[in-house]
Amino acid sequence: MDDSSCDCVFCEVVADKQSATVLLESEGYLCILDKYPVNEGHALVFPTEHIQYLQESNWEALNSFLSEAIEEVNSRYEPDAMNIGINDGPEAGQTIPHLHWHIIPRYEGDIPDPTGGVRGVIPKQRKYD
Repeated sequence: MDDSSCDCVFCEVVADKQSATVLLESEGYLCILDKYPVNEGHALVFPTEHIQYLQESNWEALNSFLSEAIEEVNSRYEPDAMNIGINDGPEAGQTIPHLHWHIIPRYEGDIPDPTGGVRGVIPKQRKYD
């Protein structure tokens, strides 16, 4: 896809990096602070090329950059733990059709009971009964 004709918030950030707080960048990926964070240090990692689905990505390059981004968030925010996740497609909750990972730092006591973690995307399945 020609990124210049793309109507996508992440493509806009790629075109104008000053519109976001960039934590880390490489030739093919960016890590920025989420504009609507769920916790301090909530970051987003995405390819600079407009692709929507994980299967369209270069997993090896992405994995390497994602590892660096996790380390960057760790060093800046010193969380107790992290949730790292992706919504791969609209049915999984993807609202911006541009592949991206959430790196969400977690801090002791940020919620009363974090049991189940990412299983909470389907609330009644969050806990093992």
